[in-house]
Amino acid sequence: RASGPGGRAAFGVRAQASNTDETMGFKTMRKGVKEASDETLLTPRFYTTDFDEMEQLFSKEFNPNINMDEFDACLNEFRNDYNRIHFVRNDTFKKAAENIDGETRKIFVEFLERSCTAEFSGFLLYKELGRRLKKTNPVVAEIFSLMSRDEARHAGFLNKALSDFNLSLDLGFMTKNRSYTFFKPKFIFYATYLSEKIGYWRYITIYRTLQQNPDNQLYPIFEYFENWCQ
Repeated sequence: RASGPGGRAAFGVRAQASNTDETMGFKTMRKGVKEASDETLLTPRFYTTDFDEMEQLFSKEFNPNINMDEFDACLNEFRNDYNRIHFVRNDTFKKAAENIDGETRKIFVEFLERSCTAEFSGFLLYKELGRRLKKTNPVVAEIFSLMSRDEARHAGFLNKALSDFNLSLDLGFMTKNRSYTFFKPKFIFYATYLSEKIGYWRYITIYRTLQQNPDNQLYPIFEYFENWCQ
């Protein structure tokens, strides 16, 4: 790969001998910490890119026609941080988790893990882009840094949800030990755009469906999906 994320978390731990969680069959690194799922074509990936090419793309010297007015407007939107108060838990989360059992419980834990890993993947990539672009284009660098803030917020919220099921992911360990897939910048932009569009329709469709069928809303995280789209 061209480069891995910089500023990697310092709270990674050494993996211990795997234990099997007695209730759901998940392997754990240590008590309460789930081993990350094996990397397959269907599991969320961590990404890296050609950061030198990224710097040229956002450089006014190499790209004099770059529209900074649009980036300034975008930055102001991120600075407003409209979502900062949306992700506040309440007492219903843990109680709801206790009422989910059997195969449904296992499937839901897998759903939370995939979602958390995907959000954390975005955090790592955007954080590194924010760091690498500071000198080249401070405005775009701050946009990426604020995007990483939002992704970290989502990942943390999802990892906290996992703790309602007495499990969590060691995101620091994953940062250091998971493989990174290289994408050229143009594919990073394309994939990010598609991911956000697909994610929007996924979240809003789930939210609207469960609003119409409240008996199927087994866990309160789904009530947050409308705000997740904003």
